[in-house]
Amino acid sequence: MALPEDRLIPVSKFPEKVRKFVSPKAPPPMKSMVARGMVPMKPLVQVCALYQIAARDGGDLARDAGRTVKGLPPGTLRSIAKEPLLPVVLDWLAELFEDSREILQPIVLNKMVDTETLVRIARETGDTPTLELIANNQARLLEAPELIEALFLNRAMRASSVDRMLDFAARNKVALPNIPEYEAIVAAIAGDLPQTEEEAREADAKFEAAQAALQGLDGRSEEELEEVAEAFAEEAAAAEKRAPAAEKKAEPEPAEEEGKKRSSSAAGRIRDLNVAQKVRLAMMGNATERGILIRDTNKIVCRAVIRSPAVSDSEAMIYAKNKSLLDEVISYIAGNKKWIRHYQMKLALVMNPKTPTGDAMRFLNYLRVNDLRMVARSKGVPGPIGKAAKQLIKTRMK
Repeated sequence: MALPEDRLIPVSKFPEKVRKFVSPKAPPPMKSMVARGMVPMKPLVQVCALYQIAARDGGDLARDAGRTVKGLPPGTLRSIAKEPLLPVVLDWLAELFEDSREILQPIVLNKMVDTETLVRIARETGDTPTLELIANNQARLLEAPELIEALFLNRAMRASSVDRMLDFAARNKVALPNIPEYEAIVAAIAGDLPQTEEEAREADAKFEAAQAALQGLDGRSEEELEEVAEAFAEEAAAAEKRAPAAEKKAEPEPAEEEGKKRSSSAAGRIRDLNVAQKVRLAMMGNATERGILIRDTNKIVCRAVIRSPAVSDSEAMIYAKNKSLLDEVISYIAGNKKWIRHYQMKLALVMNPKTPTGDAMRFLNYLRVNDLRMVARSKGVPGPIGKAAKQLIKTRMK
């Protein structure tokens, strides 16, 4: 379904006695009376008439119509939201009552509600129970995969429900182009799906704790953020190399534990998330969050970070200079036409040994002589790159 371009209700659909009030030819005073709720009508008809005036006339009349609807008794509004109204009216009500769970939920459950309306609610509402109602409607999810994508990117959506939803989508071969490599995400979490409500609550608590830890980093200095990022990278690498669960984990020394407590509190919470949850954080997060998650050892997570549309040129530059990131991250940057148009990006990639040799050789041709000399002297660049830089210097100095 899709909301029509012409969102007006045909006047013929209104009761005959009401048509003169909603007609385009109705005089302004008459329309104003309707907008302010001064014309007696049955509640259902009144809401439709108010919608008509708001949609057609806008301005002060739309404002008055919205106020009149919001002034109706809650019980009356709940009953109306359950009626088989036209999708455009339900969409209007959903917008008016975006912060009201008691009105929004019956709209979500209404069979007449348009997918466009549901997607907007899935993106914008912060009410978890309402999001759960959308996620539980599997028929709608199959009909409109964009609902899954919208729920995936909503911070208020339960982590356990997102995992189940992705698994459901994969089993039904649903395409989700806006969730990078979601089939790989599903494969990675296949044995980690919560089986009981207790396990679901535990997964949700971990995700909420990680979000809180990341949000707690706002306002920290660059040094403190780097400390957390390094701690996360170290813990992620350690977790990957960790022996099976049967092997006993060594306890850190008390002094060492105290010294790392500040950074590990955030880093540890993020590290303990599954792949789907980390990808969600990467796609929903800000530069600080991406700067930490880009250090993950899992390629799926790193790919989600670097491919996020929110990554700025300055962020990409920071990543290009980091020699500890996965090769795939640097390769992706080297292949991004938007980023490599910057001179400093070309220089950073040439200096990074993880840049594919072919790309580094290509960028060398754009470097100034002084920078070529720096490349030629560097012990951090691969031998062929240093040698090529020296040759370029000779060629240009002739």
